[in-house]
Amino acid sequence: MKNISKEFKVGLLVVVAGALLYLGFNFLKGRDFFSSDNTFYTFYDDIDGLTVSNQVIINGYAVGRVDEVELLSNQGNKLMVTLKITKEIDVTQGSVPMLADGGLLGGKQINLVLGKGKILESGDTLKGDVELGLTDMIAEKAAPLAKNIDSTALVLKNMLVQYEAMSGSIAEILDNTKMTTASINGILKDNRQQLKNITSNLAALTSSLKDTETQFKPIIAKLNTFADSLNQLQFGEISRKSNELLAELNKTTKGINNADGTLGKLIHSDSLYQQINYTVSDLDRLLIDLREHPQRYVHLSVFGKKQKKEEKKKEK
Repeated sequence: MKNISKEFKVGLLVVVAGALLYLGFNFLKGRDFFSSDNTFYTFYDDIDGLTVSNQVIINGYAVGRVDEVELLSNQGNKLMVTLKITKEIDVTQGSVPMLADGGLLGGKQINLVLGKGKILESGDTLKGDVELGLTDMIAEKAAPLAKNIDSTALVLKNMLVQYEAMSGSIAEILDNTKMTTASINGILKDNRQQLKNITSNLAALTSSLKDTETQFKPIIAKLNTFADSLNQLQFGEISRKSNELLAELNKTTKGINNADGTLGKLIHSDSLYQQINYTVSDLDRLLIDLREHPQRYVHLSVFGKKQKKEEKKKEK
């Protein structure tokens, strides 16, 4: 040992320190040199900052790490990611490694969603997918909001333009309102005494209405008494007498319809109608004869002798 040079000791110390540094660095990255893991491969178009040693998570629990990232230039610059997953986890067919955000502070991780198929062996390939991150979700929600804000800003701009066009009219309206208010104040000031008199007259009218109400109360009481008297009338007796009168009228009408009595015979007798018709006809002939030969029915003393003489001559 005494023959070992100082340079060798320093070199050995450097090698041991380098080995310990390498092992410690890889241990901190999640690599365990004393345990074997299953290896799986997946492919992404964009890993969005995923680096070696990023964790593979199942339900928030670390079960592996990203062991290697390789750019495949011969396959359209796709990225092949090698995953090291502990053998304690049975990775089944249909499992999906989701590329996701590692938290609010940034970073990436693989969220492994296990399938329900058969258990895969080390070296198999998994179909990768990308989980929508917080930033992407905010951007997706913010896009419609930004569109609505733009629409609102446009509406506000149009309103401001219209307001600028109407500002002159509004100022004129305000000036007219001020002038109208001043005029009303002047009118009230000039007619203050008249308004006071009107108020007094209204008070007197109210007092008169109260007196009138006092006078109407006895009249209303009498009307109530009259209504009570009407309620006490014997409406039953009146109804009974009305029914008797209607019965008698019905009886009379029935007798007339049955040709009973003088009035019924007059209505239903054809001979009476013929007699009346003959009488009217005779009376008509008599009136015609009276109009044409009134001298047969009316004899006056002044013309009586002459008429007799003329009649005698006619007879001769």
